[in-house]
Amino acid sequence: MTRSRHSARPVAVAAIFTAALALTFTTITGQGRGGGQGGRGAAAPVRLDTAKDMDMKITDPFTLTSVGDLIVMRPVSQLNDPAFQSALKIVKDADFAVGNFETNAADQLNYTGPMRGFVASKDTPADVKAMGFDLVNRANNHAIEGTEMGMLATNTLLEQAGLVYVGSGKNLEDARAARFVDTPKGRVGMMGMTTLGFNPPSNAGASYRVGNYFGKPGVNGVNLTRYEVVSADQIAALRKVRDAVYEHRTEYVNAVDPIPANEPADRLDLFGQRFKIGPRPGAYAYEMNQQDLRDILRSVRNGKQYADFMIATIHTHDLDASLVKPHMGEQPPDFVVDLAHQAIDNGADVWVGHGIHLLRPIEIYKGKPIFYGLGEFFRMMDWTTYPEAPGGDMTDAELANRNWGILVNDPIMYDGLMTQTRYDKGRLQEIRLYPIVGGAEGPISRRGIPRLASGEDAKRILTKLQTLSKPFGTTIAVEGNVGIIRVGAGAPSTGGANR
Repeated sequence: MTRSRHSARPVAVAAIFTAALALTFTTITGQGRGGGQGGRGAAAPVRLDTAKDMDMKITDPFTLTSVGDLIVMRPVSQLNDPAFQSALKIVKDADFAVGNFETNAADQLNYTGPMRGFVASKDTPADVKAMGFDLVNRANNHAIEGTEMGMLATNTLLEQAGLVYVGSGKNLEDARAARFVDTPKGRVGMMGMTTLGFNPPSNAGASYRVGNYFGKPGVNGVNLTRYEVVSADQIAALRKVRDAVYEHRTEYVNAVDPIPANEPADRLDLFGQRFKIGPRPGAYAYEMNQQDLRDILRSVRNGKQYADFMIATIHTHDLDASLVKPHMGEQPPDFVVDLAHQAIDNGADVWVGHGIHLLRPIEIYKGKPIFYGLGEFFRMMDWTTYPEAPGGDMTDAELANRNWGILVNDPIMYDGLMTQTRYDKGRLQEIRLYPIVGGAEGPISRRGIPRLASGEDAKRILTKLQTLSKPFGTTIAVEGNVGIIRVGAGAPSTGGANR
């Protein structure tokens, strides 16, 4: 049987398409006549060594200075105080410096949007830049005190000052992405995050774009589920209470569902409070939202692949136990240890923590530093431009502590830490720890401005750091007013964390 021209046409068209595709393939890969490995005029295909992406790629001597919170309300870099200027010199002398910009900023005489809480003057971001800071975190609990509008207005002032920021944005894509600064020695990246659900609340978080919806402005958040840790006997007693109450369920219209038959034996939801069996009754056990965790680690990994040196930073007030006073948690909660380790496993060269107002331990994990809490660098929490409303006697800078409880103004919260992390040939060599005091005793006009600690203050702060860090396998030598962590030839360490 002879095929008609119409029936043969699809076959001919397919043959032509296949030949064109083959020609394109041989052109791209260099295979075929005169091509291939060693072929005349051939170029070998590019093969990326992706393992190198995880290395610290700055091989020259490199110094990073890290501080905690920058609760700074006005330009102060010009202040001629020797202990203050000595602290700023450590920032300026570093190849790179980072901190957490915790205030909002506004042109207070002309800005018409909402703004409250910590509100710095419009020229404060430029002053922070002049101090020597290169990149700041904006994922924190104060970022949206002036609503989303105030957060975005602050970000604009940071951009105008040339101060790169991470952790907040017009949607979650912006807030979660790493950002970069190019230095003479290489490109430095950072991504910032904060925890959601407690402080700040979940509605502070940004959201992703979906279709024609461009996402909600806010911060890059880690959503948490928190459990109170109890013993097996205690959870059994709590379950008896719950079951006894549920016996009355049928007495109510539109009653809640019955208790699931496959309820986990090691955890319990008791009228909205979650409990979990664990070895330390009174502690908290946290579970991170798995999508948040995956996306955050992807941002760290993506940032590292575009950077020569990568920083991951978190702002968190979360405690490790319910039996610890609010704001007084010197130990990192379990999820922070896990998240810090995973961030380093995914390419971060250093982890910088802040938020709790206190110092927390230091760990060297796989040859990379984890600063679980650096406290505050600037702590101008009780400084404001405007007086209180009239109607009563106001003194001492309008009763500066009016909005803060005793715990938040404990003198210990004016202690901070500057870390000077030194690298050479792409490896961590040494960490120098400079204790900071913020003038808790006043005067109010100087309160919260950082000064290098000396004498008994330096000894007190460094001794505490030694005690906190020892369970994490970290040895801190004290030489004068400086703490030193020596990493030898930069050999990786698996760290401690045996608590």
